[in-house]
Amino acid sequence: MQQQPKGAFRRFLVTPAGKATLVAITILLVFASFVYVETLIAIPVFLLFGLAVPIWSGLKAPRFLALSGLVVILLVAPIGNAAITQEIMTPLAAATSSTGVPYSNGSSPVMQAAVVSPYVGGTSTNFTWTVTLYPQYLAYPNSTMQWLNLYVSSCPGATSNNSPNCSAGYSFWNLNSSSYPGFSVSTPLPNATGTTTATFHFAIGSEGIWDWQMSLAYYNGSAAHLNYTFLVGDATYNGLEGPVIGSFSTVYVALLPTLYLDVLLFLGIPFYVVLLLYMVFKARERRKQDAARRAAGPAPPEAGPPASPPNAPGSSVPPIRSAGTGAAATSSAEAVPTESACPNCGAVVYPNETTCWKCGAKITASAAPLPSSKSS
Repeated sequence: MQQQPKGAFRRFLVTPAGKATLVAITILLVFASFVYVETLIAIPVFLLFGLAVPIWSGLKAPRFLALSGLVVILLVAPIGNAAITQEIMTPLAAATSSTGVPYSNGSSPVMQAAVVSPYVGGTSTNFTWTVTLYPQYLAYPNSTMQWLNLYVSSCPGATSNNSPNCSAGYSFWNLNSSSYPGFSVSTPLPNATGTTTATFHFAIGSEGIWDWQMSLAYYNGSAAHLNYTFLVGDATYNGLEGPVIGSFSTVYVALLPTLYLDVLLFLGIPFYVVLLLYMVFKARERRKQDAARRAAGPAPPEAGPPASPPNAPGSSVPPIRSAGTGAAATSSAEAVPTESACPNCGAVVYPNETTCWKCGAKITASAAPLPSSKSS
């Protein structure tokens, strides 16, 4: 009762509809794990549903496994890219600076509600970066805000033009509140003792996915030196994504080659390496089986049915003529073949037989005739 469903499921998987269903399920699971969970999780998911399940169900042909894996790779990248592009074009939540010393007094962040608006725009859009500053939360007594920097770059988390995160030559702007004409603040920073709002206006002018960061320089009156407070960005680069300049299709096309490369490196290589190992293992197993069959030698011939005795119903052997007297009897005995004894087992072998019906031994013309068949 419990084995029937599993057998039915296996039989379904080897049908054309079952194969298509298995490939579709693999695509969805690999896409979900690759985009929404973790790349390292997508690898075993791909190996499980792209190799293990098909082999378990009987789809063991390397050609099918290789082609179905290629279909998964070719479709996961564009499907996943659509989800990633939509995610990139969705505005992030407002950012704040750290609450730890020396970035603040340990209770509340100095920089809060930092955003860029609009988040998606065109090459002519004049974007606005806004941040609310709380000098009362500075880390040390007698500290005063000095200036605010806005870093805009094509390199995630870059705060200079030689970031270790990117190769040289990336786009980078450092907009300083002391000299940048597009900066405005409700209260000049060195004089601000209460909450104040600062803004930067800047037109990037080029399509792409940009990144930004802010830093606040303040004078530490207790130690008589400058300290810097940064916004808390992503866990990898400490950068903030945005703005995005271009349409959905523009961003999609720009991201697709990179995503294909990631899928091939992180999913394709492990998949085909495991498939190659499986093919090598199966080839070795077949060679061992062939060697074992050759060592066993050819199979012995199967013994045929025993010959019908003389005068038995259905026998094709003519009955033996009884011995007579005189010349006619002698001539008749010489003309009719006689029974003989098998030289191997002694069984009665009838006329015109070439092999013994009992043991299969070859009967030669010199086989001894039975005493009963000799003429008197």
